[in-house]
Amino acid sequence: MKLEFNSRELWKKRFSTYSDEVVKYLRYIFNDHLLFVLIIGVGALIFYYSAWVKTLTPVFPAVPLMVVMLTAAIVFGSVATLLKRPDAVYLIVQEKEMAHYFKKAQFTSFWMQAYLYVLVLLAAMPMYAAVTGFSYDRFFVLVIMFGLLKLWNVFFSFQAGKLEASDTGWLYFRILLSALIIYLLLAFSLIWTIPVTLVLLFSSYYMLLTKTRELTIRWEYLIDKEEARMNRFYRLVNLFADVPHLKGTVKRRSYLDFLYRPIPYAKKKTFAYLFSRTFVRTNEYVGLYVRLTIIAAILMIFIQGFYLNILFSLIFLYLTGFQFIPMLKHFDGQLMLRLYPIDDAWRSRSFIHFVRILLVFQAILFGIIGIAQNDSVSGLVILAINLAFVGLFTFLYVPYRVKKLLEK
Repeated sequence: MKLEFNSRELWKKRFSTYSDEVVKYLRYIFNDHLLFVLIIGVGALIFYYSAWVKTLTPVFPAVPLMVVMLTAAIVFGSVATLLKRPDAVYLIVQEKEMAHYFKKAQFTSFWMQAYLYVLVLLAAMPMYAAVTGFSYDRFFVLVIMFGLLKLWNVFFSFQAGKLEASDTGWLYFRILLSALIIYLLLAFSLIWTIPVTLVLLFSSYYMLLTKTRELTIRWEYLIDKEEARMNRFYRLVNLFADVPHLKGTVKRRSYLDFLYRPIPYAKKKTFAYLFSRTFVRTNEYVGLYVRLTIIAAILMIFIQGFYLNILFSLIFLYLTGFQFIPMLKHFDGQLMLRLYPIDDAWRSRSFIHFVRILLVFQAILFGIIGIAQNDSVSGLVILAINLAFVGLFTFLYVPYRVKKLLEK
């Protein structure tokens, strides 16, 4: 008896499982601590942003800046196919029946990613209106047109995945065409830019369809892309909680050996050496630290002000320290580590000292930026406040969290 294959039911089951997993992990990310910091940070940004907009003149490059931000928000993001490794064997014979499955995947990916460009456009509208003189009435038309552009990017990237040509070439094509369309819609009259946009989108997509009409789906390619997409999400969640699905990446990075060479060769320093090597070699940890530090530095440089410098410094010191705490459990799955004849107390002390060193380096960097942005006295006050925060955070809060983690 032949069983009828139903791709609609397959999509419903997989998307339901995926949604449950995402919701479960998001509870760990958006906890009370992070929400409190985000509320303060967003409130401060809105206050200073509104004051900054009033100082803008028509020579400010608002449109080019919006083109860059909106292009990034619209172009980047892969299709959530929710495919699994065995599908390349068991579902390949059902490729024609999978058409509905992939259509749902593309439309769902659009709705999952559309919020980003809407937020960017919403945030940029005061700046856009102040510089260009255009009315806020444009917002709703732009949301619709950028929505079509986002939908085009999702469908175009999926169809281009059937071709054996380099992904980079098609990505550059989408970036250039998207940036051109965004610029036309923002800088000129919508009366003629809307028809031009529609012609460009439909003609380019039709051109690609003619190239891919007879081609089959590259299952291994789509599965690799889906695993990479989920791995990015798991790396983010792993900063807040243990993720069993995470596939970490490690690099030697011998040029950073000097960072942990000062650690003395002693039994009680075993974990200090281990945490340092893990930080340098594991992408998610060193990448997180560098990203947070760079973002904070950019904000402090371009959004000036004594109190704002203090606020950004403390927010990013907190975010860095808070998101590094789960690193304590990084080795719990390795049984060989339990053979170390070392008391757990040394492990905790080494970890707290390691976090303290990371935050002190950040605090000093933020203090130097504060000195450059303000006068020397104000900069030294920022540095002192940062170091005081690091002391309170690593001597009071981190030991408390470490104790709670070890009790689990």
